Amino acid sequence: MRVWADGDSLQAELRRVICRRANAEAESRAAAGLEARFRTSFVASKAPSLDRGQGVELILVEGGPEAADDRIVELASAGDLAVTRDLPLAERLADAGVTVLNDRGEVFSTENVRERRSLRDRALELRALGLAPPSGRARTWGPRELKAFADAFDRELNRALRRP
Repeated sequence: MRVWADGDSLQAELRRVICRRANAEAESRAAAGLEARFRTSFVASKAPSLDRGQGVELILVEGGPEAADDRIVELASAGDLAVTRDLPLAERLADAGVTVLNDRGEVFSTENVRERRSLRDRALELRALGLAPPSGRARTWGPRELKAFADAFDRELNRALRRP
């Protein structure tokens, strides 16, 4: 099983949580003489800061963020877990049977990611036409969201590892 992380879109705090979990898994399993149950791959167009270790790899691609998204979709398979803030990427991965988490710990399914993307696209369109005011909602992200993500990440990772 593989965890795919969108290295171009994730906050440093999220990257640390993901790396810490992947490296702890790799180290504890290696100490027991076992192979890690999962590996984590960050895919990015430019190298993000990562806590590299036995459980983490970085795949750099050329061509910008869309190239990184395309590479994740190409390499991911059903049963994998992906972490991204990018709704179009989340939609493509959910369609491929990959469990997708965003930076707030929300799990995207084929249905809810389409709905979320449709609402986002419509709101952008209305703002561009001057028919809607700028979003009044402050986009905050802090310790509460980090904890929600960490909890959801552990829950979904454990669920994926239990699948046959």
